[in-house]
Amino acid sequence: MATKEKIINASIQLFNEYGFANVRLQHIADSTGISVGNLAYHFKNKEAIITRAYEAIGCELQAVLSQFRSEPNLLDLENQLASFYHFIVKFPFYFIDIIEIKRSHSHLHLARQQFIMRMIMQIRKRFEYNIDRGVIKPEPFEGHYDHVAHAIWMVITFWISQSIIKGDKSDVSSFKSVIWSQVYPYLTSKGIEEYQRLVLVRN
Repeated sequence: MATKEKIINASIQLFNEYGFANVRLQHIADSTGISVGNLAYHFKNKEAIITRAYEAIGCELQAVLSQFRSEPNLLDLENQLASFYHFIVKFPFYFIDIIEIKRSHSHLHLARQQFIMRMIMQIRKRFEYNIDRGVIKPEPFEGHYDHVAHAIWMVITFWISQSIIKGDKSDVSSFKSVIWSQVYPYLTSKGIEEYQRLVLVRN
C-alpha cells in the first residue's frame, strides 16, 4: 500500500475515533509509523489530508448512490439502506463532525451538499416510481412526500449521532426499521403485500 493511502486510511480511523478537530498531524504520523516531516512531504497540512479523505469517502458514497433503481420493486430501497448503514459505520466522523467540517472547510461542505440533494432526490423519486406501480398511495397533499424524503435523509445522516447521544447500540436492522416506518403508512395493500414478501422476510 502506498504511503499516501496509508496516511489517509490512518487519518480516517483517527477522525472516526477521536473526532476531526481533535486529531493533530503528530497523531496521524504516529499512527502511520512515519515522522511528521515525512508526513508533510506527502500532505503539506491537515487541510490537504481531509480534502483527500473526503474525495475517497465521496467515491464510496457515489457507489452507494449508484445503486438507485437497482431493483424494480421495494428491494431497491431495502438494498440501498443496507449499503447506507455500512457506509455510516465505516465513516462515522463524516456524519458526526458535519458542522465542524462546514465551519472550517466550507469547500468540502459544498461538495457534500451535492450528495445531500442527490440522496433526497432519489428518495423522492422512489415515491413517484412506486405510486406509478400502485404500491405507494398518491400524495395526500402537494409537497408531502418531499417532507417525508427529507425526514428519511435526516434519519440516515444523524443515525450515528443520535445513537451515541442516547447510548443505544446501533445495528442495521433497527436502522432500516426506523426508515421503513416512515414509508409503511403510505403503502397500498399491494405495497404491504410486496413489503411483507420481499423485505420483512430478509429482516
